[in-house]
This record gives sequence, C-alpha cells and structure tokens, in this order.
Amino acid sequence: MGRWSTALFADDVALDVKREYGALLSVGKSSNEAEEILTSYYKDILGCNDRDEPVFWFSLAYAQWKKGRLSESVKENALTFIRTGGDLKHWSVAYDPSNNPKDYDKRAKVLRDLEKMLTSPMPEAKKIKKPTVHHCPYKVGSLLAYRIASSKHIKEHPCFGKYALLRVIRINRHPITKLAPNEFYNESMLVGLYGWIGSEIPDPEIVKTLEYIPVEDFMPEPPKRQPDDALFEGLDEKTKADFIRSLDDLFYKRKIKTCACLDWTPIKGYPTDILTLLDVQENFVPSDFFNFSVTSYSLTHFLPFDVTLSKRLEPYLDA
Repeated sequence: MGRWSTALFADDVALDVKREYGALLSVGKSSNEAEEILTSYYKDILGCNDRDEPVFWFSLAYAQWKKGRLSESVKENALTFIRTGGDLKHWSVAYDPSNNPKDYDKRAKVLRDLEKMLTSPMPEAKKIKKPTVHHCPYKVGSLLAYRIASSKHIKEHPCFGKYALLRVIRINRHPITKLAPNEFYNESMLVGLYGWIGSEIPDPEIVKTLEYIPVEDFMPEPPKRQPDDALFEGLDEKTKADFIRSLDDLFYKRKIKTCACLDWTPIKGYPTDILTLLDVQENFVPSDFFNFSVTSYSLTHFLPFDVTLSKRLEPYLDA
C-alpha cells in the first residue's frame, strides 16, 4: 500500500479504514459490527508482521476514539504497536532513517500524539447521521424525451427548446461502503441517444424506425504549436515517426462515446420538465453498439450535455 508522508492518514490503508469505519456506522452498523467487518476484511495483514498492520490499528483506534466508541481491544492493539515501536521498525526498513532522519522523528512524534489522544478521556459517542442517497427514478429500458433548454448560452442554436430521445441502458449502483454494499447506495444511469430531434414529444413507436448514434464523436484538434525539435533529438527518422504517431494516437485519436452517464436532478431555478418518461421496454438488453465508455453529465450543471446534444443532433433537424 502507498505511503506519502509521515502523517497518520498519508497512507492507503489508514484512509480506507477511517473512511469505511465511518461509512459502516452511517449505514446502521454498530461499532462492534463495523470493527468485526473491518478486521475480517483486513485479516490477511493482521497477525503476520505485515507493515500495514500497525497502520490498521492506529487508524481504527483514531476513528473509534473520534466517534466516542473506542473498544478496549482496538486501543490495546494500537498502544502495543506504538510502545513496542512496531510501526517505526517498518518505517525504518521502508524509508531508511539514515537517509532522512527527520522523517523518522516526525513519524515518532505522530505516534506519541496518537498515544496521548488514545489514553485521554474519550468524547461522548456522537450521533451518526444516515447517508443521503439518490435512487434512479427510471428503469433500465426506459425511453425518455429530453428537452434541450438548459441555458441562454445556446438559446440561438436551432436545437434549443427541442426534444431528443434517450434510452436508459444501464443503472449503476454506488455503495456508500464497499463492505456493506447492499445497505445504502446511490445510483447513476447510463443513457443512449437516438438519431432524432423534434419540436414536440413524439409517439414512442417512432424509435422502431430510429438507430442509436454516439453521444460524442469528434476528432480533437492538434495544437497549433508543434512539439519542440529537442523532443526528438538523437532519434532516427523511423523512430521519430513512430514517436509522433504514438503521440497522435494518445492525444488526437477520434473520441467516440456511445453513451453518457446522466444525472436526473435539476437544481432550483432550472426547467423541471427536462425529462419525460415515454415508455419502458421490459427485459431490455443493450446492443453491442454500446461499449460503456462514457462521459458524465449532471443536470445540476447541464449546459455541457445540451451543447453536446446540439452538436450531435443538428444534422437531424431536417430529417
């Protein structure tokens, strides 16, 4: 796992344990349950002289103490590793204090401060708020009419105020905590775009005559200023050509996104009739057209989506 500095939470394991402990409490787990879940999840690094074991106990002890729920077993494990110098031994091997003794001293101070905190009176148990989650109001297979009406910036565009047709092709679940994924979770929806635009909401049957088109399909423009010749110094012509080709493939390759991740919750002051449910195709299965390489668009700031749709659908205005 990565460590970035001497700070207690400048570490992958420490951050994960602290975050997941708080998340487990928020979804209704007791402190004991959260502790059991975490120790089970991290069992491979516990009791085997792994360098991340001290970090696990330090971060869990800190998180529990802050919430007023420090258990004796976690406290004992954390204090044992502080007092026996287990973490500093791993720190020495990993960072070689002879090269940077100040870092070793800083880490030692961090642990002394943690020991002082863990042995001080613990605050009262804090009330834990349940997380706010957002579940998608549409089912997979839903056909939606989307009105392009988000901003005065495209008010003069011929697509402004007109309707596009979207199909919900997937709903992704985003758990509050990966260790209890079914307790509380947010959802996001992926939508596909039909090659159609109109001034009125159409009959849903129209999609039988339509095809999907990419939400994004463009070629990035190369910069006006070409790479400095010094970048190719010492390269023969073939190697130079291969290098330039690889740069073009990396930065200027055609960008095609066959679907988009779309939020459905506009903010106060914006039109409320942006999305209209027209129909639901039961047992919908996305076709091979969709590769699920997406760009995320939020209706909270949904000018970018309207601009994208206007560019893509302008050729269909006279269809």
